[in-house]
Amino acid sequence: MFRRLLAFTAAALLAGAAASTTVLLVAGYRYAPVRSYEVTVELSESATEEHKSAIRSELDDAPGEVVFENREEALARFRKEWKDDPERVAGVQVESMSESFRLTSEGREFDCAPIPRIRELPGVERLWVVMEPTASRPGAEIGC
Repeated sequence: MFRRLLAFTAAALLAGAAASTTVLLVAGYRYAPVRSYEVTVELSESATEEHKSAIRSELDDAPGEVVFENREEALARFRKEWKDDPERVAGVQVESMSESFRLTSEGREFDCAPIPRIRELPGVERLWVVMEPTASRPGAEIGC
């Protein structure tokens, strides 16, 4: 008797799991993987230390790690990223690079709520958000 009850219970659990999985898949549920996002805030030529401090403060309120990149670091990164294209790198000087802040965060989704506020701060030339590519999924710029 106990074995029959145990077998019936196991069969009922498997049938319930299969049915609920089927319902979720038919309803359109898809697993959302954790992705990396990078917010880049390019600073204008006229950005003051006060502007930079205000921008940094807003970025520090968002989840993730914030890094400041000066012109020399930007040029080094540019040269590294385009090392296979010497013509593109040849004429670029440090004066043509911009200072920027980069916020890197991870999550299943990106919260765009603070982006419009940051974009409107004095000293911000341009702001964009990129969802980084993974081995199985392409990256994309997110419109916030």
